[in-house]
Amino acid sequence: MTTEVVVLGGGYVGVWAARRVVGRRGVRVTLVSMAPHHSFHGWTAEVITGHVAPERARVPLVELVPGARHIHGVVGTVDTSARTVDVMSATGAQRLRYDHLVVATGSRDATDRVPGLTEHGWSLKHDRALLEMNGNLAGVVEMAARTADPAHRRRLLHVVVAGAGFAGTEAACAIAQRLRAAVAAESALAGERATVTLLGAGADVLPSLRPRLEAVAEYAAGKLVEAGVTVRSNARLASVTPTGPVLEDGTVLAAATVISALGQTPVAPPGLEDLATDAAGRLVTDRFLRVAENVWAGGDCAAVPHPAGSGPCPANALWAIYHGKRIGANIVRALRGREPAPFRFPGLGQGASYGIGRGAAELYGVPLTGWVAWLARWVFFHAYMPSRRVALATLVEWRRHPALPQVGAQPWEDRGRAARPHDRRSTAPR
Repeated sequence: MTTEVVVLGGGYVGVWAARRVVGRRGVRVTLVSMAPHHSFHGWTAEVITGHVAPERARVPLVELVPGARHIHGVVGTVDTSARTVDVMSATGAQRLRYDHLVVATGSRDATDRVPGLTEHGWSLKHDRALLEMNGNLAGVVEMAARTADPAHRRRLLHVVVAGAGFAGTEAACAIAQRLRAAVAAESALAGERATVTLLGAGADVLPSLRPRLEAVAEYAAGKLVEAGVTVRSNARLASVTPTGPVLEDGTVLAAATVISALGQTPVAPPGLEDLATDAAGRLVTDRFLRVAENVWAGGDCAAVPHPAGSGPCPANALWAIYHGKRIGANIVRALRGREPAPFRFPGLGQGASYGIGRGAAELYGVPLTGWVAWLARWVFFHAYMPSRRVALATLVEWRRHPALPQVGAQPWEDRGRAARPHDRRSTAPR
C-alpha cells in the first residue's frame, strides 16, 4: 500500500521537507500550494533596487520537487481523526488521504492590525506584491513629473515604511536608493527630492539586535541616514487613509505610498483549532516538530522549541529551511520504523544589506559590518537558494554588474571596518 505524505505549503518548510521524502519507494508526496512557484525572499532589497531580476525570486515548484504530485489550490478543512485534507483547486474539490501531514502554511502580512493598511498600503511578503509595489514606485515618479502642484508632487514622492526591523530597514534603504535614481532621471523633477520615512515603534531601529549587538544596529542606523531615510522613533501607525498614514499621536503624513513591515500573522488551515497554540496563534510543536500523531509543522505557522531552550525558534527563512529538513528526515525515520530525532539546529546568524558593500550582520554571534557582512550575506543567500539553476543565473547577473550605484560615501571606505557604534548625534533623526 502506498504511504501518502501530504505537504501543505510551497514555502521553505514545504519544499525542504518534501525533498527529503520524495522518491522513496512506496511513498507518494503531494505538495499543495496556492501558487505554482516557490518565493525566495532573500533578495527583496535587491529586487527593489533592480540589482536582481524579479524572476530570480521565484522558482516553479515542479522544478524544485520533481516526482511529487503538485496541486495548486486552497486548503480547506483538515480532519486529523480521518486523516484527510480537503483541497479546492481549478479542477474542483478533492479530499486527500494522508499518512503523514506537513503543515507548512506559513504566514501573511499583518496588515489587518492597522485600519486601512490592507486597502491603501503595500506588502513585501510575496513576490507578486513586491512586483506590484515596484510598479507603484515607478508610477508615482511618473505622476510627479506630470503634476504642476508642488504639494501633490511632494506627496507622490513621499514613501512611508512602517516597521523598523530587518525587513523595514532594508526596504526603506532600497526604496530611497531607487527613488533617488528615478527622480534624478526625470528632467521635469530637477531640484526635487523623494522622501522615505521609516516608522519605528521603539526608540531605535533594529530593536532585536539591542543591546547584544548594539554596534551592528548603530551601523545600520547610520547607513539609513546616509541613504536619506528619515527615521521617526516611538511612532506607531494608527490608520491609513487614501491620502496617507495617520500616527497614534494624531500626526498626519502626506504620502502616496505606505508599506507594511509590521510582522506576520500565522496561517493554519481549519480543523486544527483543537491543537495547542501560543499567544501569537502558532501551532505549538514538540522538539521533534510534531503537533499531533503523524502531523508535523514548522516555519512561521509553528512555535518550535529552540534547541537552546530559550523559547521558540526565530521566524525567518533559515530556521524554516532547517525545520523542513528535520520534518522530512523524521518522516523518513518513521517510514523505516525508527523514532524521530529532535531538532538541533543552533542557528547561524542574521544580516541585512543597506547597499552594495554595506552589510550589517552577525555570524555565530560575531558582529560584522561593511563589506565583510555584505559578502557573508551574499554568499549565504546564493548557497541557500533552492534552485542551483537560478542561483547560477543570479551569480552571472551580479558578475555582469561589478560596479553598482551607491548612496553617500564610496563603499570601499567600509572595507575591513570593525563593528562600532555610529555617532548620530548631529545627523540622525531621533
